[in-house]
Amino acid sequence: MPKILIDTTPLLKDLSGVGYVTYQYAKGLQKLHQNILFYYAWFYGSTLRQRPLGEYEKAVNLAKKYLPRPYLVTHSLKTAIFNYTLAKERPDIFIQPNYISFPTPFDIPTITFVHDLSHIRFKEYHPKERVEYFERFLPRSIQKSAKIVTISEFTKKELVDLGLCEPQKIEVIYNGVEEKFHPVSKEEFAATAKKYGVKYRGYFLFVGTLEPRKNLKTLLEAYLGYLAKTSHPTPLLLAGGVGWRSEHFDKILQKALDTGYVRRLGYVSEEELIALYGGAKAFVFPSIYEGFGLPPLEAMACGTPVLASNASSIPEVVGDAGMLVDPLDSDEITRALTRLDEDEALRLILAKKGLARSQNFSWSKAVAKFDELIHTLL
Repeated sequence: MPKILIDTTPLLKDLSGVGYVTYQYAKGLQKLHQNILFYYAWFYGSTLRQRPLGEYEKAVNLAKKYLPRPYLVTHSLKTAIFNYTLAKERPDIFIQPNYISFPTPFDIPTITFVHDLSHIRFKEYHPKERVEYFERFLPRSIQKSAKIVTISEFTKKELVDLGLCEPQKIEVIYNGVEEKFHPVSKEEFAATAKKYGVKYRGYFLFVGTLEPRKNLKTLLEAYLGYLAKTSHPTPLLLAGGVGWRSEHFDKILQKALDTGYVRRLGYVSEEELIALYGGAKAFVFPSIYEGFGLPPLEAMACGTPVLASNASSIPEVVGDAGMLVDPLDSDEITRALTRLDEDEALRLILAKKGLARSQNFSWSKAVAKFDELIHTLL
């Protein structure tokens, strides 16, 4: 039996994005392989974490605030512990779900995930230190890896077009959606309705980290335009934690919040997220740039009509099962919001098509394809 080492550092904080994908692969591979080690940057073990490590996020934020060049300092420390783990445990293969694999003198096949290239495409939306870190280490990581996994054809094409990787070295494996994401009845929604003071099918929903490339600024501009045109507004709920560079949309966010029709929910649990997806009149996701775009897929699996961006990888996921709009055209988004709000027949058609399309994506398929890749390298 091969011994597999997975970098599960993203599981030390609340799951979103890369952390969620990491957990799905770690959980899936654990069912297929008995000899798995989980590397958590500062320690390793055979236990897969299912909840955040207390105070980890606070410690990371303090490091970023007070350490000189924190990305480089922490990378050096993680590398030292990683190489100690390799020397002691001698795994047969290493899986890096989070872009940057560690330099090592050991000859070990490595599979590295590259989810997107936003640090290149949208440098202005990232902290300077993070951009420098990726520019310095990502090309080396790609070069040293035996295989690169991307989560869309879009990201594969970007890697090839930018000369960062040869196409034959890249494997595209789409993310999946868990079976627990399902249409929610009015009765199932009752507890969420009571907690958040919302009505079943009575709100628009956005889910994602509040950061510039999620295009919250244009969404809020479009929603304010929608408010000006309707006499019976449907509220907009924003679910997700605050990311970097939130100052780009702070003013318009406050203006939208002041209307009383826009509400921030912050980070919500998975159970609440499923209920919020299933209870929404429509899901809205006009992101400028995504390596995959998991939230629209989750919303479709919950039987909710989707309004999403026609940019980057999102059309690969949504296909013709949702309304696709230019993410930079607030007037187009306003018109789409108004139409979805008023046209019940359209909502029913999109909900049905989205639910059917979501069944093409599953984590069991993704893990099975990834496991084939592992066996190929071994």
